[in-house]
Amino acid sequence: MFTGQKRNNSWLFAGVLLLCFTVSVVVRYQQFETWEKTPTAYFVGERPMMTTVDAPYWLRWAREYNEGTFGQKDYLRGYPESTETFQEMSRKELSIPLKYKDPVPTRTTVFYYRDIPLISFLIAQLSPFFNHNYYLTGTLMIPFLASLFILPLGFYFFMIGVPVSGLLGGLIGTFAGGYYMRSSIGRIAFRN
Repeated sequence: MFTGQKRNNSWLFAGVLLLCFTVSVVVRYQQFETWEKTPTAYFVGERPMMTTVDAPYWLRWAREYNEGTFGQKDYLRGYPESTETFQEMSRKELSIPLKYKDPVPTRTTVFYYRDIPLISFLIAQLSPFFNHNYYLTGTLMIPFLASLFILPLGFYFFMIGVPVSGLLGGLIGTFAGGYYMRSSIGRIAFRN
């Protein structure tokens, strides 16, 4: 299928593509090393700081997945509206009586990996390698996941015949200001 010259070009391209991926990972990991130099500013105990609002959700779901309690504590997401005190204070005389409301379905303890967001599933699977420190696991996944798009982008451009465009597009894309900021250390986030 590939001629000798084409095969050599593929190996060379794969090597350079992996080099670009590695550069992106190393640059992002250096942010974490900077954090480690001043732990009082960036860590609480052994937990690195999170810089997104939804990071605790992904980490909690990963922990609950490993504990087998995923989805049972979902009332925390609606705090304080989900508390009984808040609901009692906000009831009105004209509210619909409970006998006319549909019952809230209860969730069983059986769940599948498809029920949990992918980022939480990955954190749950990798956390044993980090002594079940979910914050550290999520933080150290960022450099790899943020750089991962370089591989399919480079492969696609190689297949259509413009490999240099794929390499440069990956490098420029990974270090573009907006993407670099949103995929920095501490940004455990799941984008749709």
